[in-house]
Amino acid sequence: MSFFSPFVLLPLGLAILVGFAISGLLVARGQAEMQRLEKRIGAVLRPHARARRFVFASALTRPVAPRESVLSRTARLFGYDSAHPEHYPLPWWVIIGIALVFAKVVQTVAVLLLGKIGWLALPAMWVYGARWLFDWFTSRRRGRLLVQFPDALTIIVRSVRVGVPVAEAMRVVSRELPAPTGPAFESVIRRLSIGAQLDETLHELAARSGLSEYRFFAMALALQNQTGGGLSEALEGLADMIRRRLAVKERGKALASEAQMSIYVLSALPPLCGLALSIMNPQYFRVLLTDPTGRRLLGGAVALLALGWFVMRQMMRKSLS
Repeated sequence: MSFFSPFVLLPLGLAILVGFAISGLLVARGQAEMQRLEKRIGAVLRPHARARRFVFASALTRPVAPRESVLSRTARLFGYDSAHPEHYPLPWWVIIGIALVFAKVVQTVAVLLLGKIGWLALPAMWVYGARWLFDWFTSRRRGRLLVQFPDALTIIVRSVRVGVPVAEAMRVVSRELPAPTGPAFESVIRRLSIGAQLDETLHELAARSGLSEYRFFAMALALQNQTGGGLSEALEGLADMIRRRLAVKERGKALASEAQMSIYVLSALPPLCGLALSIMNPQYFRVLLTDPTGRRLLGGAVALLALGWFVMRQMMRKSLS
């Protein structure tokens, strides 16, 4: 029987066809497995991606911005963030009113120094004072969030280790911890109760808090939810790192307490000396209030005192940051 006979070529052709079929199935299976892996990795990394895909059609259309009222524009000019009203313990118009009182004091000093041109300091200091107050309330809230966050992580870690789900552990945090951490986690529980995704809700929480530690927390839960792994170990390490950072910060404040007390003493010494002089020799002190040159000298002294206090506070803040 020759090699080219039909009895030899037919089984050989069938074997080749079967081999091609098996190879095609293996290749298709490998491609499907690769696509599933890429889809899973993309689902984990998509919330943390910095860059967005460029869409040509969206570049040709201008997004329509929502119309803002004059009142909201004015509030935003003064530094009020209408998207996060929970950052401020007082209504925004009260804070702007307090800033107006501060600006009026500065304007009075500026008029004593510069004359009528000092009235220009009123709007500038009004806007600056309001923005400073809003930023101060926001940074104060972030500081309280950071101080309470290790306790929240400890509660979650202990709950997860005994078999409690993460959502139920966050419910415990919302009940046990005071504001602002308790209400922040309570908003997460409300979002989850209406069907929101855990990853999306935690990323919104991190965006509202403005803290990198909350972003790490959201990322750890997202990765554990997608890929599995030791969640309690990661959260425990994050809590330990935050406690160490807070301990270092408090130690720095303790070491700088002497310099901080010097700032308070140097700032309070000129007003106390002026008060004592007005009691001991009222006629001598009255010149600073009645004479135009005396009013200018008094305004200059107040301005220099405020400038010195501000410079010392900035130096202290930068040394502790």
